[in-house]
Amino acid sequence: MKASRCVHIIDDEAEVRDALTLLLSTAQIESRSYGSAEEYLTLNPLKEPACILLDNQLPGMSGIELLRQIVAATKDSTVIMITAYGDVPTAVSAMRAGAFHFVQKPFDAEALLATVEEALSRTDETRDDPHEIKDFNARQALLTQREREVLALLLEGLPTKFIAQQLRISSRTAEHHRAAVIQKMQARNISHLMRMAFTARNLNGSERAPK
Repeated sequence: MKASRCVHIIDDEAEVRDALTLLLSTAQIESRSYGSAEEYLTLNPLKEPACILLDNQLPGMSGIELLRQIVAATKDSTVIMITAYGDVPTAVSAMRAGAFHFVQKPFDAEALLATVEEALSRTDETRDDPHEIKDFNARQALLTQREREVLALLLEGLPTKFIAQQLRISSRTAEHHRAAVIQKMQARNISHLMRMAFTARNLNGSERAPK
């Protein structure tokens, strides 16, 4: 079942909610806005899958806390986490918690719309596809040792500059390895890479778990 073309916007800044509502309307996407996690939960009992644009910096319950509740209650929901520019640790935490994607302020309108369209069109059958995860594991085996090191650091949330420092290589070389990892792993972007990696870890862990 495809998700309906309605996006729930949760952000405590009215200007941001208005800007996102206007942007989504240009693509004929309906939206509903909320100023806090509590307001969203009051009006939405988490019984149906939803597509959500969720700011992490909220008054009261944080975006990450709400994300965890949404994922636990409705696994077919797609949550796009909004983070402050450069807030990589939050983005990684969001992906580990089950976010579909993350975007940073200030937004790139075209990229954000493309992400929302992808989230809206995502089906139950494509979510956590075991074949996709097996392919991910197979592609990971083709990475060089250095590329595996870069991948591990990317999944820890380190930006390229710190990856370069950690591995004692130049930033340009680190960027080259980062691009090679994304290409070899056939990821559309860094959040897609993270989503596949964390899903693969969960799946591999469950396969190894004793019955």
